[in-house]
Amino acid sequence: MKYAKPALLYSDQLSLLISRNLDCGDHCRAIEWLQRIGYYRLSAYFVPFRDPVTHDFRAGTTLDHAVDLYKFDGGLRLLTMQAMDRIEVAIRAVVTYEMAHELGTFGYADPANFVPAFDHKGFMKLIAREENRSSETFVDHYRTKYTSEPHLPVWMATELISFGSLSQVYANLRAKLRKRIARRFNQPAPVFLSWLHALTAIRNICAHHSRLWNKELAVKPELPNAWKAQGIDNRRFYIIALVIQTLLDDVSPQSRWKDRLKAHIDAYPSVDLAQMHLPPNWYQQAPWA
Repeated sequence: MKYAKPALLYSDQLSLLISRNLDCGDHCRAIEWLQRIGYYRLSAYFVPFRDPVTHDFRAGTTLDHAVDLYKFDGGLRLLTMQAMDRIEVAIRAVVTYEMAHELGTFGYADPANFVPAFDHKGFMKLIAREENRSSETFVDHYRTKYTSEPHLPVWMATELISFGSLSQVYANLRAKLRKRIARRFNQPAPVFLSWLHALTAIRNICAHHSRLWNKELAVKPELPNAWKAQGIDNRRFYIIALVIQTLLDDVSPQSRWKDRLKAHIDAYPSVDLAQMHLPPNWYQQAPWA
């Protein structure tokens, strides 16, 4: 089948929405929203308000309903990224510290310090590429002063790679070192590793301004036994919120992130929290209470 849908003018996009039973209110204002957000991106927030068979909007649905959901999702991404900043810095610091003390300053350059399946050559090429394109002062200073050293110290190398690359480094360390790092966050190594992978995926979602609030997670974090016993699932945003808050309790115990999350959710009472898999009275349960 060929794709034959043409690009529509803003006025035609508006007419299409109106024909599908959406109350768009002031037309000039509605077109402004289409210009600011884009029809295709906004259409992801139309789905909860449409009949699954006819695809028309349910009676009483307004454009503001979709825009409010878009705003809620944007705020949720912002809150998630703010928490991720603290978590990423802490994880990067712990991984670097433990690698430096267990493997040595340049131990990451030795493939024997990783599991055999690790693409160590690719990893070293990645670090070299990131170093070559880096404008960091610490790199210039090091290369100017230590001209006989082929590699950066591990605490410089880990500053240059992405969080996703760091999670791959952790995944391919020897088991003993993986366990030691995970214990710093009070989690078994397999659980902690799955959290790193899940948070990397969530970070990418947020960075690309993609839908988060009701998204089915492509990378699902593993559940500690206590969470399994509570019947918590790992398919939607609530599990990510649990992972974030659990890690924040360790790395930033004074953080008020959970209060900001509750305030944000309370500010949008029309949002269907069940689609985020938030349990009833979630804020009265650990770790929120």
